[in-house]
Amino acid sequence: MTQRQWSGHVFIGMSVDGMIARADDSLDWLTGDASAGEANNPDVSGFTGFMASVDHLVMGRSTYDVVQGMGEWFYGDTPVLVLSTTLETDDPRIRIVRSLGEATAMLDDDGARNVYVDGGRTVRTFLAAGLIRTLTLTRVPVLIGEGKPLFGALSADVRLQLDDVRALKDGAVQTRYTVL
Repeated sequence: MTQRQWSGHVFIGMSVDGMIARADDSLDWLTGDASAGEANNPDVSGFTGFMASVDHLVMGRSTYDVVQGMGEWFYGDTPVLVLSTTLETDDPRIRIVRSLGEATAMLDDDGARNVYVDGGRTVRTFLAAGLIRTLTLTRVPVLIGEGKPLFGALSADVRLQLDDVRALKDGAVQTRYTVL
Protein backbone atom coordinates (compact mmCIF):
# COMPACT_ATOMS: atom_id res chain seq x y z
CA MET A 1 0.00 0.00 0.00
CA THR A 2 1.37 3.40 -0.94
CA GLN A 3 1.25 6.29 1.48
CA ARG A 4 -1.36 8.96 0.82
CA GLN A 5 0.20 12.06 -0.75
CA TRP A 6 -2.39 14.56 0.46
CA SER A 7 -3.62 15.85 3.78
CA GLY A 8 -6.89 17.46 4.82
CA HIS A 9 -7.11 20.94 6.31
CA VAL A 10 -10.04 22.67 7.98
CA PHE A 11 -10.59 26.45 8.05
CA ILE A 12 -13.92 27.35 9.58
CA GLY A 13 -15.77 30.03 11.52
CA MET A 14 -17.83 29.08 14.53
CA SER A 15 -19.66 30.59 17.46
CA VAL A 16 -18.06 30.41 20.89
CA ASP A 17 -20.51 27.61 21.73
CA GLY A 18 -19.20 25.55 18.80
CA MET A 19 -21.92 26.07 16.18
CA ILE A 20 -21.04 26.49 12.51
CA ALA A 21 -24.58 27.37 11.46
CA ARG A 22 -28.03 27.87 12.91
CA ALA A 23 -30.41 24.89 12.76
CA ASP A 24 -31.85 26.33 9.51
CA ASP A 25 -28.30 26.64 8.02
CA SER A 26 -28.33 30.42 8.45
CA LEU A 27 -24.95 32.10 8.87
CA ASP A 28 -26.36 35.54 9.69
CA TRP A 29 -24.40 35.66 12.95
CA LEU A 30 -21.18 35.19 10.93
CA THR A 31 -21.74 36.87 7.57
CA GLY A 32 -24.27 39.58 8.37
CA ASP A 33 -23.34 40.60 11.88
CA ALA A 34 -20.82 43.29 12.73
CA SER A 35 -19.70 41.22 15.73
CA ALA A 36 -17.91 38.88 13.32
CA GLY A 37 -15.53 41.77 12.57
CA GLU A 38 -12.28 40.69 10.97
CA ALA A 39 -13.37 37.05 10.99
CA ASN A 40 -15.56 38.01 8.04
CA ASN A 41 -12.68 39.61 6.09
CA PRO A 42 -10.95 36.89 4.03
CA ASP A 43 -7.67 38.78 3.78
CA VAL A 44 -7.37 39.62 7.48
CA SER A 45 -8.69 36.26 8.75
CA GLY A 46 -6.22 34.35 6.59
CA PHE A 47 -8.81 32.67 4.37
CA THR A 48 -7.35 34.16 1.19
CA GLY A 49 -3.90 32.81 2.04
CA PHE A 50 -5.39 29.49 3.08
CA MET A 51 -7.21 29.12 -0.25
CA ALA A 52 -3.95 29.87 -2.08
CA SER A 53 -2.37 26.93 -0.22
CA VAL A 54 -4.97 24.30 -1.14
CA ASP A 55 -5.36 22.47 -4.43
CA HIS A 56 -8.68 20.66 -3.84
CA LEU A 57 -11.78 21.12 -1.72
CA VAL A 58 -14.23 18.55 -0.36
CA MET A 59 -17.50 19.78 1.09
CA GLY A 60 -20.74 18.16 2.09
CA ARG A 61 -24.11 18.58 0.45
CA SER A 62 -25.46 20.95 3.11
CA THR A 63 -22.43 23.22 2.76
CA TYR A 64 -22.79 23.19 -1.03
CA ASP A 65 -26.46 24.19 -0.71
CA VAL A 66 -25.56 27.07 1.64
CA VAL A 67 -22.78 28.30 -0.67
CA GLN A 68 -25.13 28.10 -3.66
CA GLY A 69 -27.56 30.36 -1.81
CA MET A 70 -24.90 32.98 -1.13
CA GLY A 71 -24.61 33.88 -4.80
CA GLU A 72 -20.82 34.06 -4.78
CA TRP A 73 -18.40 31.22 -5.56
CA PHE A 74 -15.47 31.64 -3.15
CA TYR A 75 -13.23 28.91 -4.54
CA GLY A 76 -12.04 30.17 -7.92
CA ASP A 77 -10.73 27.35 -10.09
CA THR A 78 -9.97 25.02 -7.18
CA PRO A 79 -11.41 21.57 -7.95
CA VAL A 80 -14.42 20.99 -5.67
CA LEU A 81 -15.81 17.60 -4.70
CA VAL A 82 -19.25 17.50 -3.07
CA LEU A 83 -19.86 14.48 -0.87
CA SER A 84 -23.53 13.51 -1.29
CA THR A 85 -25.54 10.36 -1.83
CA THR A 86 -28.46 12.22 -3.43
CA LEU A 87 -27.26 15.39 -5.16
CA GLU A 88 -27.92 15.65 -8.89
CA THR A 89 -26.70 18.78 -10.64
CA ASP A 90 -25.14 20.01 -13.83
CA ASP A 91 -22.99 22.56 -11.98
CA PRO A 92 -19.70 22.45 -13.91
CA ARG A 93 -17.74 23.78 -10.91
CA ILE A 94 -18.14 20.57 -8.91
CA ARG A 95 -17.77 16.81 -9.08
CA ILE A 96 -20.12 14.71 -6.97
CA VAL A 97 -18.73 11.83 -4.92
CA ARG A 98 -21.02 9.37 -3.18
CA SER A 99 -18.73 8.10 -0.40
CA LEU A 100 -15.58 8.84 1.56
CA GLY A 101 -13.84 6.06 -0.35
CA GLU A 102 -14.79 7.59 -3.70
CA ALA A 103 -13.60 11.01 -2.51
CA THR A 104 -10.23 9.73 -1.31
CA ALA A 105 -9.70 7.71 -4.50
CA MET A 106 -10.45 10.78 -6.64
CA LEU A 107 -8.08 12.93 -4.57
CA ASP A 108 -5.39 10.24 -4.91
CA ASP A 109 -5.97 10.01 -8.69
CA ASP A 110 -5.88 13.81 -9.05
CA GLY A 111 -2.52 14.01 -7.26
CA ALA A 112 -3.97 16.23 -4.53
CA ARG A 113 -1.59 17.60 -1.89
CA ASN A 114 -3.50 20.02 0.36
CA VAL A 115 -7.24 19.45 0.59
CA TYR A 116 -9.65 21.93 2.18
CA VAL A 117 -12.34 19.96 4.01
CA ASP A 118 -15.49 21.95 4.77
CA GLY A 119 -18.86 21.28 6.40
CA GLY A 120 -19.65 19.76 9.78
CA ARG A 121 -20.44 16.17 8.80
CA THR A 122 -17.68 16.09 6.22
CA VAL A 123 -15.09 17.40 8.69
CA ARG A 124 -16.22 14.82 11.28
CA THR A 125 -16.05 12.02 8.69
CA PHE A 126 -12.55 12.97 7.53
CA LEU A 127 -11.40 13.49 11.13
CA ALA A 128 -12.68 10.05 12.21
CA ALA A 129 -10.84 8.51 9.25
CA GLY A 130 -7.57 10.20 10.25
CA LEU A 131 -7.52 12.40 7.12
CA ILE A 132 -7.31 15.86 8.76
CA ARG A 133 -3.86 17.34 9.39
CA THR A 134 -4.73 20.87 10.58
CA LEU A 135 -7.72 22.66 12.07
CA THR A 136 -7.99 26.46 11.90
CA LEU A 137 -10.96 27.50 14.00
CA THR A 138 -12.11 31.11 14.17
CA ARG A 139 -14.43 31.65 17.13
CA VAL A 140 -16.72 34.64 16.69
CA PRO A 141 -17.77 36.28 19.99
CA VAL A 142 -21.39 35.19 19.95
CA LEU A 143 -23.39 32.41 21.56
CA ILE A 144 -26.21 31.20 19.31
CA GLY A 145 -27.45 28.48 21.65
CA GLU A 146 -28.76 26.01 19.10
CA GLY A 147 -27.52 25.06 15.69
CA LYS A 148 -25.19 22.75 13.86
CA PRO A 149 -22.08 21.90 15.86
CA LEU A 150 -18.73 21.36 14.21
CA PHE A 151 -17.86 18.49 16.50
CA GLY A 152 -19.88 15.66 17.97
CA ALA A 153 -19.35 12.21 19.41
CA LEU A 154 -15.99 10.61 18.66
CA SER A 155 -15.00 6.95 18.77
CA ALA A 156 -11.68 7.97 20.38
CA ASP A 157 -9.90 11.07 21.60
CA VAL A 158 -8.29 13.20 18.90
CA ARG A 159 -5.10 14.75 20.26
CA LEU A 160 -4.19 18.20 19.01
CA GLN A 161 -1.07 20.33 19.12
CA LEU A 162 -1.66 24.07 19.43
CA ASP A 163 0.30 25.84 16.69
CA ASP A 164 -0.99 29.41 16.82
CA VAL A 165 -3.50 31.71 18.50
CA ARG A 166 -4.51 35.08 17.07
CA ALA A 167 -6.91 37.65 18.42
CA LEU A 168 -8.73 39.47 15.64
CA LYS A 169 -10.35 42.86 16.05
CA ASP A 170 -13.84 42.83 17.53
CA GLY A 171 -13.03 39.81 19.72
CA ALA A 172 -12.79 36.85 17.34
CA VAL A 173 -10.10 34.36 18.29
CA GLN A 174 -8.42 32.11 15.75
CA THR A 175 -6.63 28.94 16.82
CA ARG A 176 -4.65 26.62 14.59
CA TYR A 177 -3.99 23.03 15.61
CA THR A 178 -2.11 20.10 14.13
CA VAL A 179 -3.85 16.76 14.57
CA LEU A 180 -1.42 14.36 16.20
